[in-house]
Amino acid sequence: MMGYLETLLRALRPAFTREATFAWFVVALAGVVTRQEVHGVSSIVRALSLAPVYYPALLHFFHSTAWTAEGLYRHWEDWLIRQPVVESEAGRVVLLGDHTKHPKDGRRMPGVATLHQDSETSSKPSFFRGHHWGCLSLLGQAHGKRFALPLWAEIHHDDPSGPPDGLVQTDSRATRLVNVAGQIGLRWGQPILLVLDAFFSVGPVFATAASFHGALHILTRAKKNVVAYRQPPSPRPHQKGRPRVYGRKLKLMKLFDTRPQDFLSSEAVAYRKKETVRYLVLDLLWKPVKGLVRFVLIETSRGRIILMSSDLTID
Repeated sequence: MMGYLETLLRALRPAFTREATFAWFVVALAGVVTRQEVHGVSSIVRALSLAPVYYPALLHFFHSTAWTAEGLYRHWEDWLIRQPVVESEAGRVVLLGDHTKHPKDGRRMPGVATLHQDSETSSKPSFFRGHHWGCLSLLGQAHGKRFALPLWAEIHHDDPSGPPDGLVQTDSRATRLVNVAGQIGLRWGQPILLVLDAFFSVGPVFATAASFHGALHILTRAKKNVVAYRQPPSPRPHQKGRPRVYGRKLKLMKLFDTRPQDFLSSEAVAYRKKETVRYLVLDLLWKPVKGLVRFVLIETSRGRIILMSSDLTID
Protein backbone atom coordinates (compact mmCIF):
# COMPACT_ATOMS: atom_id res chain seq x y z
CA MET A 1 0.00 0.00 0.00
CA MET A 2 2.79 2.44 0.88
CA GLY A 3 4.54 1.68 -2.40
CA TYR A 4 1.35 2.41 -4.33
CA LEU A 5 0.92 5.77 -2.55
CA GLU A 6 4.56 6.62 -3.21
CA THR A 7 4.04 5.98 -6.93
CA LEU A 8 1.02 8.29 -6.90
CA LEU A 9 2.86 11.07 -5.10
CA ARG A 10 5.84 10.84 -7.46
CA ALA A 11 3.45 11.23 -10.40
CA LEU A 12 2.09 14.45 -8.86
CA ARG A 13 5.51 15.91 -8.04
CA PRO A 14 5.89 17.84 -11.38
CA ALA A 15 2.79 19.90 -10.49
CA PHE A 16 4.85 21.77 -7.85
CA THR A 17 7.72 24.07 -8.73
CA ARG A 18 9.30 23.92 -5.27
CA GLU A 19 10.32 20.92 -3.19
CA ALA A 20 9.09 22.53 0.06
CA THR A 21 5.64 23.13 -1.43
CA PHE A 22 5.42 19.49 -2.49
CA ALA A 23 6.43 18.41 1.03
CA TRP A 24 3.58 20.45 2.50
CA PHE A 25 1.24 18.91 -0.06
CA VAL A 26 2.15 15.46 1.25
CA VAL A 27 1.48 16.67 4.79
CA ALA A 28 -1.89 18.14 3.81
CA LEU A 29 -2.85 14.97 1.94
CA ALA A 30 -2.01 12.79 4.93
CA GLY A 31 -4.04 15.06 7.19
CA VAL A 32 -7.09 15.03 4.94
CA VAL A 33 -7.03 11.23 4.74
CA THR A 34 -6.61 10.63 8.48
CA ARG A 35 -8.68 13.45 10.01
CA GLN A 36 -11.84 12.66 11.95
CA GLU A 37 -13.51 16.06 11.52
CA VAL A 38 -13.98 18.67 8.81
CA HIS A 39 -12.84 21.94 10.35
CA GLY A 40 -10.39 23.17 7.75
CA VAL A 41 -6.65 23.40 8.40
CA SER A 42 -7.05 23.02 12.15
CA SER A 43 -8.46 19.50 11.68
CA ILE A 44 -5.31 18.56 9.71
CA VAL A 45 -3.11 19.86 12.50
CA ARG A 46 -4.99 17.84 15.12
CA ALA A 47 -5.06 14.67 12.99
CA LEU A 48 -1.26 14.68 12.56
CA SER A 49 -0.51 16.05 16.06
CA LEU A 50 1.46 18.93 14.57
CA ALA A 51 2.82 21.76 16.68
CA PRO A 52 0.76 24.99 16.57
CA VAL A 53 3.66 26.76 14.88
CA TYR A 54 2.93 24.78 11.67
CA TYR A 55 -0.60 26.14 11.36
CA PRO A 56 0.46 29.34 9.47
CA ALA A 57 2.71 27.27 7.20
CA LEU A 58 -0.24 25.14 6.14
CA LEU A 59 -2.30 28.25 5.48
CA HIS A 60 0.46 29.64 3.27
CA PHE A 61 0.60 26.35 1.35
CA PHE A 62 -3.00 26.70 0.13
CA HIS A 63 -2.26 30.24 -1.11
CA SER A 64 1.13 29.43 -2.61
CA THR A 65 1.93 30.37 -6.21
CA ALA A 66 4.22 27.34 -6.56
CA TRP A 67 1.27 25.21 -7.64
CA THR A 68 -2.16 25.58 -9.25
CA ALA A 69 -5.27 23.46 -9.03
CA GLU A 70 -5.37 23.19 -12.85
CA GLY A 71 -1.83 21.82 -13.00
CA LEU A 72 -2.56 19.34 -10.23
CA TYR A 73 -5.68 18.21 -12.14
CA ARG A 74 -3.63 17.54 -15.27
CA HIS A 75 -1.09 15.32 -13.54
CA TRP A 76 -3.83 13.52 -11.61
CA GLU A 77 -5.69 12.80 -14.87
CA ASP A 78 -2.55 11.52 -16.58
CA TRP A 79 -1.79 9.15 -13.71
CA LEU A 80 -5.39 7.94 -13.35
CA ILE A 81 -5.91 7.02 -17.00
CA ARG A 82 -2.87 4.72 -16.90
CA GLN A 83 -4.29 2.55 -14.11
CA PRO A 84 -5.31 -1.01 -15.05
CA VAL A 85 -8.70 -0.71 -13.32
CA VAL A 86 -10.05 1.82 -15.83
CA GLU A 87 -13.06 0.38 -17.65
CA SER A 88 -14.09 1.14 -21.22
CA GLU A 89 -17.21 0.37 -23.25
CA ALA A 90 -16.98 -0.19 -27.00
CA GLY A 91 -13.53 1.41 -27.02
CA ARG A 92 -14.68 4.48 -25.07
CA VAL A 93 -13.52 5.53 -21.61
CA VAL A 94 -16.57 5.86 -19.35
CA LEU A 95 -16.95 9.05 -17.28
CA LEU A 96 -19.71 9.68 -14.71
CA GLY A 97 -20.98 13.22 -14.15
CA ASP A 98 -23.34 14.80 -11.64
CA HIS A 99 -24.08 17.91 -9.57
CA THR A 100 -24.26 18.34 -5.82
CA LYS A 101 -25.23 21.26 -3.59
CA HIS A 102 -23.75 22.11 -0.19
CA PRO A 103 -25.29 24.76 2.07
CA LYS A 104 -22.90 27.36 3.49
CA ASP A 105 -23.44 29.77 6.39
CA GLY A 106 -20.55 32.14 5.62
CA ARG A 107 -21.68 35.67 4.72
CA ARG A 108 -18.53 36.62 2.82
CA MET A 109 -17.54 33.21 1.48
CA PRO A 110 -16.54 33.31 -2.25
CA GLY A 111 -18.74 31.50 -4.73
CA VAL A 112 -21.81 31.27 -2.47
CA ALA A 113 -25.09 31.71 -4.36
CA THR A 114 -28.81 31.26 -3.76
CA LEU A 115 -29.71 27.72 -4.82
CA HIS A 116 -33.02 25.95 -5.33
CA GLN A 117 -33.65 22.77 -3.35
CA ASP A 118 -34.64 19.96 -5.72
CA SER A 119 -35.43 17.49 -2.95
CA GLU A 120 -39.05 16.50 -2.41
CA THR A 121 -38.59 16.47 1.38
CA SER A 122 -40.91 19.11 2.86
CA SER A 123 -38.65 19.66 5.87
CA LYS A 124 -35.96 21.27 3.67
CA PRO A 125 -36.21 24.92 2.57
CA SER A 126 -37.03 25.69 -1.06
CA PHE A 127 -34.03 28.01 -1.38
CA PHE A 128 -30.77 28.23 0.52
CA ARG A 129 -27.31 29.77 0.23
CA GLY A 130 -24.46 27.48 -0.71
CA HIS A 131 -22.06 26.10 -3.30
CA HIS A 132 -23.14 24.27 -6.45
CA TRP A 133 -20.51 21.67 -7.37
CA GLY A 134 -20.00 19.91 -10.68
CA CYS A 135 -18.13 16.59 -10.45
CA LEU A 136 -16.70 14.04 -12.88
CA SER A 137 -15.49 10.53 -12.06
CA LEU A 138 -13.76 7.80 -14.02
CA LEU A 139 -15.43 4.40 -14.03
CA GLY A 140 -13.23 1.63 -12.69
CA GLN A 141 -13.66 -2.09 -12.18
CA ALA A 142 -11.79 -4.60 -10.02
CA HIS A 143 -12.76 -8.09 -8.86
CA GLY A 144 -16.16 -7.84 -10.54
CA LYS A 145 -17.14 -4.59 -8.79
CA ARG A 146 -17.46 -1.15 -10.34
CA PHE A 147 -16.60 2.08 -8.58
CA ALA A 148 -16.05 5.76 -9.33
CA LEU A 149 -12.55 7.27 -9.30
CA PRO A 150 -12.67 11.05 -8.53
CA LEU A 151 -11.45 12.95 -11.57
CA TRP A 152 -12.58 16.61 -11.45
CA ALA A 153 -14.68 18.91 -9.26
CA GLU A 154 -15.41 22.61 -9.46
CA ILE A 155 -17.80 25.19 -8.01
CA HIS A 156 -20.20 26.48 -10.65
CA HIS A 157 -21.00 30.18 -10.82
CA ASP A 158 -24.07 31.71 -12.47
CA ASP A 159 -23.43 35.45 -12.26
CA PRO A 160 -20.49 37.81 -12.81
CA SER A 161 -20.26 38.56 -9.09
CA GLY A 162 -19.77 34.87 -8.22
CA PRO A 163 -16.18 33.93 -9.14
CA PRO A 164 -13.65 35.49 -6.75
CA ASP A 165 -11.10 35.95 -9.54
CA GLY A 166 -13.46 37.88 -11.81
CA LEU A 167 -13.83 35.08 -14.36
CA VAL A 168 -17.33 34.39 -15.62
CA GLN A 169 -18.47 30.96 -16.76
CA THR A 170 -20.51 31.58 -19.91
CA ASP A 171 -21.81 28.03 -20.31
CA SER A 172 -24.67 26.61 -18.25
CA ARG A 173 -24.41 24.16 -15.38
CA ALA A 174 -25.47 21.34 -17.68
CA THR A 175 -23.06 22.05 -20.53
CA ARG A 176 -20.15 22.86 -18.22
CA LEU A 177 -19.65 19.19 -17.34
CA VAL A 178 -19.85 18.20 -21.00
CA ASN A 179 -17.21 20.74 -22.04
CA VAL A 180 -14.83 19.61 -19.30
CA ALA A 181 -15.33 15.93 -20.19
CA GLY A 182 -14.67 16.68 -23.85
CA GLN A 183 -11.47 18.58 -23.06
CA ILE A 184 -10.27 15.70 -20.88
CA GLY A 185 -10.90 13.27 -23.74
CA LEU A 186 -8.92 15.47 -26.14
CA ARG A 187 -5.96 15.57 -23.73
CA TRP A 188 -6.08 11.80 -23.37
CA GLY A 189 -6.55 11.25 -27.09
CA GLN A 190 -9.36 8.78 -26.38
CA PRO A 191 -13.12 8.85 -27.10
CA ILE A 192 -15.37 9.41 -24.08
CA LEU A 193 -18.78 8.04 -23.06
CA LEU A 194 -20.27 10.43 -20.49
CA VAL A 195 -23.01 8.95 -18.26
CA LEU A 196 -25.42 11.48 -16.72
CA ASP A 197 -28.80 11.59 -14.98
CA ALA A 198 -32.12 12.98 -16.22
CA PHE A 199 -31.15 16.59 -15.39
CA PHE A 200 -28.88 16.55 -18.44
CA SER A 201 -31.44 15.18 -20.94
CA VAL A 202 -31.71 18.54 -22.70
CA GLY A 203 -30.80 19.73 -26.16
CA PRO A 204 -27.78 21.94 -25.27
CA VAL A 205 -26.02 18.96 -23.65
CA PHE A 206 -26.28 16.86 -26.81
CA ALA A 207 -25.37 19.86 -29.01
CA THR A 208 -22.24 20.49 -26.92
CA ALA A 209 -21.24 16.83 -27.19
CA ALA A 210 -21.73 16.97 -30.98
CA SER A 211 -19.27 19.89 -31.18
CA PHE A 212 -16.46 17.44 -30.34
CA HIS A 213 -17.13 15.62 -33.65
CA GLY A 214 -17.66 12.10 -32.36
CA ALA A 215 -15.01 12.17 -29.62
CA LEU A 216 -17.69 12.51 -26.92
CA HIS A 217 -21.04 10.74 -26.63
CA ILE A 218 -23.78 11.12 -24.02
CA LEU A 219 -25.71 8.39 -22.21
CA THR A 220 -28.42 9.76 -19.93
CA ARG A 221 -31.78 8.93 -18.46
CA ALA A 222 -34.71 10.51 -20.28
CA LYS A 223 -37.50 12.38 -18.55
CA LYS A 224 -40.81 10.55 -18.16
CA ASN A 225 -42.65 12.96 -20.47
CA VAL A 226 -40.15 12.61 -23.32
CA VAL A 227 -41.57 12.52 -26.86
CA ALA A 228 -39.83 11.67 -30.12
CA TYR A 229 -40.74 11.36 -33.79
CA ARG A 230 -40.35 8.77 -36.48
CA GLN A 231 -38.67 9.49 -39.77
CA PRO A 232 -40.98 11.49 -42.08
CA PRO A 233 -42.57 9.64 -45.03
CA SER A 234 -41.06 10.17 -48.45
CA PRO A 235 -42.78 13.05 -50.29
CA ARG A 236 -45.05 12.10 -53.14
CA PRO A 237 -44.10 13.19 -56.68
CA HIS A 238 -45.16 16.75 -57.53
CA GLN A 239 -46.38 17.28 -53.96
CA LYS A 240 -46.84 20.95 -53.11
CA GLY A 241 -45.52 22.57 -49.98
CA ARG A 242 -42.52 21.99 -47.79
CA PRO A 243 -41.58 18.34 -47.16
CA ARG A 244 -42.29 17.07 -43.68
CA VAL A 245 -39.37 17.20 -41.26
CA TYR A 246 -40.82 14.89 -38.59
CA GLY A 247 -42.94 11.77 -38.80
CA ARG A 248 -45.46 10.37 -36.34
CA LYS A 249 -45.16 11.59 -32.75
CA LEU A 250 -44.50 8.98 -30.06
CA LYS A 251 -44.95 9.32 -26.30
CA LEU A 252 -42.30 6.84 -25.27
CA MET A 253 -43.64 5.95 -21.81
CA LYS A 254 -46.88 4.74 -23.42
CA LEU A 255 -45.00 2.26 -25.63
CA PHE A 256 -44.54 -0.06 -22.63
CA ASP A 257 -48.30 -0.71 -22.72
CA THR A 258 -49.22 -0.17 -26.38
CA ARG A 259 -46.40 -2.18 -27.99
CA PRO A 260 -45.46 -5.01 -25.60
CA GLN A 261 -45.00 -7.42 -28.52
CA ASP A 262 -42.01 -5.41 -29.81
CA PHE A 263 -39.98 -5.77 -26.62
CA LEU A 264 -37.14 -8.28 -26.39
CA SER A 265 -35.99 -10.20 -23.31
CA SER A 266 -32.45 -10.58 -22.05
CA GLU A 267 -30.50 -11.49 -18.92
CA ALA A 268 -28.96 -8.43 -17.28
CA VAL A 269 -27.60 -7.27 -13.93
CA ALA A 270 -29.93 -4.58 -12.58
CA TYR A 271 -29.21 -3.07 -9.16
CA ARG A 272 -26.66 -5.83 -8.38
CA LYS A 273 -29.21 -8.55 -9.14
CA LYS A 274 -29.27 -10.76 -12.21
CA GLU A 275 -32.73 -10.94 -13.75
CA THR A 276 -34.62 -11.03 -17.03
CA VAL A 277 -35.39 -7.57 -18.38
CA ARG A 278 -37.53 -6.41 -21.29
CA TYR A 279 -36.11 -3.77 -23.61
CA LEU A 280 -36.83 -1.96 -26.86
CA VAL A 281 -34.28 0.01 -28.90
CA LEU A 282 -35.51 2.84 -31.15
CA ASP A 283 -33.60 5.44 -33.19
CA LEU A 284 -35.97 8.40 -33.32
CA LEU A 285 -35.88 12.08 -34.17
CA TRP A 286 -35.68 14.33 -31.12
CA LYS A 287 -36.64 17.97 -31.63
CA PRO A 288 -34.15 19.54 -29.17
CA VAL A 289 -31.24 18.24 -31.30
CA LYS A 290 -33.08 18.15 -34.66
CA GLY A 291 -31.58 14.73 -35.32
CA LEU A 292 -31.55 11.06 -34.42
CA VAL A 293 -31.12 9.85 -30.85
CA ARG A 294 -31.06 6.23 -29.67
CA PHE A 295 -33.76 5.52 -27.06
CA VAL A 296 -33.66 2.34 -24.98
CA LEU A 297 -36.87 1.46 -23.13
CA ILE A 298 -36.19 -0.96 -20.28
CA GLU A 299 -38.53 -2.68 -17.84
CA THR A 300 -37.05 -4.38 -14.77
CA SER A 301 -38.39 -5.57 -11.45
CA ARG A 302 -37.64 -2.08 -10.09
CA GLY A 303 -39.83 -0.36 -12.67
CA ARG A 304 -39.56 1.26 -16.08
CA ILE A 305 -36.78 3.49 -17.35
CA ILE A 306 -35.88 5.17 -20.64
CA LEU A 307 -32.25 5.77 -21.57
CA MET A 308 -31.12 7.97 -24.44
CA SER A 309 -27.75 8.20 -26.15
CA SER A 310 -26.14 10.24 -28.89
CA ASP A 311 -24.25 7.13 -30.01
CA LEU A 312 -26.44 5.29 -32.51
CA THR A 313 -24.14 2.23 -32.45
CA ILE A 314 -24.22 1.57 -28.68
CA ASP A 315 -25.50 -1.88 -27.71
